[in-house]
Amino acid sequence: MEHKSKFKLGFGKNNGGFMHVIDEAFDSVLNESKDGFAITKSELKTFRDKKKIDFTSFEPQDELNPKIWDSNGLLNSRVRMRLLDISDTFIDGLDIDWVEIDDIILTGSLANFNWSKFSDFDVHVVLNFKDVDERVEFVSNYFNSKKKIWNNEHDNLKIYGFPVEMYVQDSGEEHTSSGVYSLEKNKWLVKPKKENFENILMNKKFIREKARLLINKIDELSEKIENEKDDYKLDELSKKVKSLFDKIKGMRKESLKKYGEMSTGNIIFKILRRLGYIDKLYNIKLNTYDKIKSLK
Repeated sequence: MEHKSKFKLGFGKNNGGFMHVIDEAFDSVLNESKDGFAITKSELKTFRDKKKIDFTSFEPQDELNPKIWDSNGLLNSRVRMRLLDISDTFIDGLDIDWVEIDDIILTGSLANFNWSKFSDFDVHVVLNFKDVDERVEFVSNYFNSKKKIWNNEHDNLKIYGFPVEMYVQDSGEEHTSSGVYSLEKNKWLVKPKKENFENILMNKKFIREKARLLINKIDELSEKIENEKDDYKLDELSKKVKSLFDKIKGMRKESLKKYGEMSTGNIIFKILRRLGYIDKLYNIKLNTYDKIKSLK
């Protein structure tokens, strides 16, 4: 089924990079026609079914999470030692005993003022990928696989209710976060500033339209692939899935690089992820491959 509502969206300086949404739940705005766009019944149902998302979570807090940070702005010692302990176990599983670890850092919203109930501990093990092997892309793919396995196996690992997500970061990679804390050195490498989140122009209409457009595309591709029997057409749909997946990741990466955590591209990505559509798109990608390659 093809959705009747189409949106012509740009991503330029007037409706892109530095805008974010900080208030009402998504479904509460879908009944309004004054924004100038139509909503199909299936779109409305999609968002109403997912209405638990809380958009106030994008509003910056007055302080760093007090459970995580002490009054001196240093990481809670229990939290720090537990994260280092977890990191040691993760590093052992990487099987790279010959490589020296440059640092272990905490970044993301829990190292900043934009933390919320949706936050997690983003822990990055920093090392030089070339010390592992000169084939940097191969090393990156290896670490991504290790990271996925670890995070999937430890889905229930939490500190004060927040999940722990482990990553491996190349020491030569530019990190765009405005809050970076060294667990090894127990000090800020990049200290967050609340004013970085203030006076940001909001464009809720653009974010709603862009997120809805991407969700429509994912739902349409899912339905077409489920009903398609022809291998050639399935292959063409598979290419569209990959293209959309790469587009969403690229949008987020470019937006983060230019405008930081509160950029439109990053907010849209988080909306899709919280609604389950990043996982859905990834699963469509895997299932389409299986369907094409299977023999009956």
